[in-house]
Amino acid sequence: MPQKRNNPEPPEVMTWGRAMPVLVVAGIFDLLRIFFVLFWFFGPALAAVYCVSSVSGWVGSLWGMTAAACGIGAAAAGAAVSAFTIPFGTVMAMAVGLFGFLTLGLWILAKNARIFKANATGSLWFVGGFGVSQIPLIGALPAFSFVLWKLYKTQIRVEKAARRKWEKEQADGRERERNRQTARLMQARDDRLASAEVY
Repeated sequence: MPQKRNNPEPPEVMTWGRAMPVLVVAGIFDLLRIFFVLFWFFGPALAAVYCVSSVSGWVGSLWGMTAAACGIGAAAAGAAVSAFTIPFGTVMAMAVGLFGFLTLGLWILAKNARIFKANATGSLWFVGGFGVSQIPLIGALPAFSFVLWKLYKTQIRVEKAARRKWEKEQADGRERERNRQTARLMQARDDRLASAEVY
C-alpha cells in the first residue's frame, strides 16, 4: 500500500505587483510630508500661481507684469508670514507622518504581516522610518518609501527562496516515492518468479 505523504500548501510569495499599492500610498505620504516640511517655500509659490491665474483672467498678462507682480508680492508675503508658515508646515508634516505611520502600519499588519517574519529587524526599520519622518527638515527625506521598498525587497527575496526550497523538497519526495514504488514492484516480481520456479 503506498504511503500517504503530507502535501502542505506551497508557501506564499510576495510580488512587486502586490506590494505596489502600499508603496504608492507610502510615496503619497512622503510627498505630503515634503510639501509641508518645505511649506515656507511652497505656500508662497502656490499663492503666486493662484494670483497669476486669477489676476490674468481679469486684466490679462500685461506683457508679463502680472506674473512678476504676483511673484514679488508672494515672496514678500511669504517672508512676512514665515513666522507662521514654518511652524505650521512643521506641525503638519509631523501630523502627516503620524497618520502615514498608522495607516501604513495597520494596512501592512492586516494584509501582509509576513513582511516582519521575512525581515528580522523589519519592525525596527519601520519604526525608524516613522522616527525620521518626525524630525524637522530631515523629515523631507522619503523615509516611508525607502523603508517599505527595502522591507518588500527582502521579503520577496526570502519568500522566493523558501518557495524554491519547498518545490525542491516536493520534487525530492515524489522521486523517493517513485523509487519506493519501483522497488516494491520489483520485489513483488521477484517473489512471483521465485514462487513460479518452486512449482
